[in-house]
Amino acid sequence: MVYRITLVGLGLVGSSFGLALKQTGAEFEIVGHDKDRSAAKRAHKNGAVDRTEWNLISACDGADLVVLTIPISGIQSTLAAIAQDLKEGCMVTDTASLKVPVLEWARELLPGTVHFVGGHPIIGALPDFSLPLSADLLAGATYCLTPGTDTPPQALRAVSDLVEAVGAKAFYLDAVEHDSLIAAVEHTPLLLALALQGMARKSPSRREMIQLCGQDYDHTMQPLVGDAQGLADLCRLNADNLVRWLDGFQAELSRVRELVANQDNESLRALFGEALEIRAGWVREHLGGPGTDYQDFSAARMMFGGAFEARKKEGE
Repeated sequence: MVYRITLVGLGLVGSSFGLALKQTGAEFEIVGHDKDRSAAKRAHKNGAVDRTEWNLISACDGADLVVLTIPISGIQSTLAAIAQDLKEGCMVTDTASLKVPVLEWARELLPGTVHFVGGHPIIGALPDFSLPLSADLLAGATYCLTPGTDTPPQALRAVSDLVEAVGAKAFYLDAVEHDSLIAAVEHTPLLLALALQGMARKSPSRREMIQLCGQDYDHTMQPLVGDAQGLADLCRLNADNLVRWLDGFQAELSRVRELVANQDNESLRALFGEALEIRAGWVREHLGGPGTDYQDFSAARMMFGGAFEARKKEGE
């Protein structure tokens, strides 16, 4: 019997996910759904899915695994819509950058016969949504997995092997810890970009500023992509963590402002030297960190076929 995977959301991440799965050569059927019919048509034309279904329930009918690659603003309603129509033993995962609320929704809405594993791929460079789809979008990415307290081992193993299949590296952590850390490294930069954009917008020299914007400004603005409601929901749902990190940033910014105002060259040089050294260390650790141990995932590998083992051997 062919293993069926349903991708709900066929934008850049969802479609690239499908292309990566196709590249493994494993025998399974990939069904796609997107409320944007043009996105669904494009994903099918590019070979990311075997077929598409306009109706969400039909797309998930008979699925062994459902992957929600949609903004967090749509996850709760999507889980509610599909909950009673998923077959027994079906596994559901997502790609949202918050895990505590998503796990709560899954626990409240999904029946006990369906298993949920929270997921969040950390894409090294924020994707340009105008670029062509790529089977390598997730290659080498850290892929956070946050199972619930009642998630059975076989469900976690299956999703873990799925992560390995698309070329990513599984990183297991608690959902509360994930949301706190992601507030610092992903959502706080989002709000800094929002504030900087607001400052620039209000400047009487904004037209001249546009002409002077180079890669430094562009890189700072990169977090400002996606769905406005989804971005607002990320802030609302992770407010406590965000406020704590923003308070810390504000205190640090005040300290730096004081050094600049006083033209304290020695202190500024020391501060920059320390920051450059720390950043270099972070980059080295990020690029050369320990790999993921995939031992004891044999049951899930058998479920998906031998393509996972073949992919591992190719990389050795």
